[in-house]
Amino acid sequence: MDTTQATVEPPPPAEPPPTLASAAAPDTTPIEPSAPAASESVAPAAAPPVAATAATSATAPDTSRITLALSADQRTLQATYTPPADTATPGPKLQASDIHALVKAQGHGALWQNDPGIQQLIQQIPVTKQPLTVAIGERRDARCVVQISKDKMSATMTLQPPQGGINLTLEQVKAALNEKGVRAGLLEDILGTAVEKGMATDLEIAHGKPCINGENTQFEKLVPDMAERHPHIDEHGMADYRDLGDLVVVKAGTPLLRRIPPTAGEEGFDVGGNPLRPKPGTSWPFAPGLKGVETDANDVDLLVASVTGQPVMVSRGVKVDPNMVLPQVDLSTGNVKFDGAINIKGDVTDGMKVTCTGDVLIGGAVLAGEIEATGNVIIKGGVIGHSEYSSKESGSTSWFSAKVVAQGHIHARYAENAFLRSEANVELDDYAMHSEITALGHVIIGKPGGKKGRFIGGHARATVSIRVAEAGSEAGPHTLLQAGYNPALTKELFLLDQSKAKHEAEIANLQKIIDFVTAHPERNKDDLSGRATLTQGLHQGELLELEVQRTNLQAAMQLADGAHIAVDVAIHGGTEVRLGGKVWQTTDRHGKGVFRINDEGELVLGS
Repeated sequence: MDTTQATVEPPPPAEPPPTLASAAAPDTTPIEPSAPAASESVAPAAAPPVAATAATSATAPDTSRITLALSADQRTLQATYTPPADTATPGPKLQASDIHALVKAQGHGALWQNDPGIQQLIQQIPVTKQPLTVAIGERRDARCVVQISKDKMSATMTLQPPQGGINLTLEQVKAALNEKGVRAGLLEDILGTAVEKGMATDLEIAHGKPCINGENTQFEKLVPDMAERHPHIDEHGMADYRDLGDLVVVKAGTPLLRRIPPTAGEEGFDVGGNPLRPKPGTSWPFAPGLKGVETDANDVDLLVASVTGQPVMVSRGVKVDPNMVLPQVDLSTGNVKFDGAINIKGDVTDGMKVTCTGDVLIGGAVLAGEIEATGNVIIKGGVIGHSEYSSKESGSTSWFSAKVVAQGHIHARYAENAFLRSEANVELDDYAMHSEITALGHVIIGKPGGKKGRFIGGHARATVSIRVAEAGSEAGPHTLLQAGYNPALTKELFLLDQSKAKHEAEIANLQKIIDFVTAHPERNKDDLSGRATLTQGLHQGELLELEVQRTNLQAAMQLADGAHIAVDVAIHGGTEVRLGGKVWQTTDRHGKGVFRINDEGELVLGS
């Protein structure tokens, strides 16, 4: 906190005025209140010395030899004790309450009373032989303490009422706020009420306005895509997940995608009146090379279909592809490669491969087959491979016999001994077992509130989040859940480091040749040294380029906003969780929870 304290008058050396605790030492600035008119009295006049009467009760304290008077500047209340002429007679033993009563009786009760001074007075009266004068009170004006938050987006104020002194005016408080940097976002009504009341504690009296960053270019879909199709609900209310309806088909001229330009954002300010500049949104054009679409003749921000076919949503664009319908993919069809969407009514059987530039809809299962699609892959059954999984990361060089790779979403009922990789989301209705799953968005296994959704043995990776009902099993197979970083960038960084190591090894080997020829010039046949130096320079150039790429990759590998891993029911022994470079492992069973990186950078399991 940047703390500003304003007071009518600096505190006496005996005891500083109370201030609010803050991270930084308070900066004290006196505020001089308006002086009263000559005819006005701002405090009781100094009472002349008055001796207490001796006719009081026998038990009443004897304060007759104590006189009270204000100092010449009318600020300090002084008590003077005059001992009796008979030095053998000790002074009376008094209590602090006796002095308080005397102060009040003589009209000074509104003043701040100096307890240490009163204690000094009553301790010395019984033993002193000489006249004694002690400061026991003070006229204190109102005090104002202002605190500004570290981010300078808010300011609070504490008002302490006067003790026999002068109150602060609204103008004086505003002047102090302005002097200490509170110049904008003032809450006038709240401030005025507090000053009128004359008392406040940690009251917010100003707050800034945060800037609002601009929005990036948005792309609004004007037609549904395959991922938005829903199961058919029959007359009994049962969902048929095998009947997702017809494929979406558009005709030439159909509006498909609208580009919404970026916004500049909204400027803000802090309590100091300093402007807060927003970050403007990033402008993105439509993706290049989109097939089957064109820009509308009257609207450059609108894409329309140029052919009849199925729309396939891609990053910053949409394509329109014709589609193919097949009863199944087996030896009778051979491997299938098609520039468009494919609707397979039955299974993709053992060893068969399907490649297409659109979406793939499979009415049956993928039985040790391989699917590669530019769009989405929707499988009404499951993906089943042979039992060769060894709990080791395989990545793009997978030896899995069942493999599904898509730039869009992957959706299936279940996966066993399968390799699934999506540049969007992977969703499984029932379970995944001994499989490797990678998604640049989310991995979701099971439906919220359902009993299904187990991930047993294998490795699941996602950039943003993973959600499963249960992780691992009582048998304890190694089960790994990993989120927070882009899996593709992680793999790319690994391959880049391998390439760097190869170049560094070549440079070292070439240097040995150069050093050898330098030591034995007679062996420099056919300019061996020159050729080695030239080749070494080429490797060094490649190494510099790889360093630049690595720097860019590391900058891009930031922890995804909101990255987390949720387990809805239980986590079993043998499960390992990785998030944002942190690792959590367990050999015991744990209940449901959500893994996140907390403010201290620790991986924690919470609710």
